[in-house]
Amino acid sequence: MENQTLGQILGAKSSGIFINDKQEYCSVYSYYISNKRKFQIIFSKGLTNIATRPAINSTSEKKILKFLSSENFVIVKTENNI
Repeated sequence: MENQTLGQILGAKSSGIFINDKQEYCSVYSYYISNKRKFQIIFSKGLTNIATRPAINSTSEKKILKFLSSENFVIVKTENNI
């Protein structure tokens, strides 16, 4: 994920599913509200299980990328449902 934008990682899609080395899943969403780009990360233990920790909301792409990298998340699937 080094030196890549979130758009490049998601393959120009608006969302994607990631997994880390602890088998924890997260869904990352990118969306716009009033011409301002926002990001949201939602966690789960499996693809259909309940959340394992509170969601993260941010307007900083750098913070999202730093978090994904520090938690060893890698992309599993991209989606375009937003």
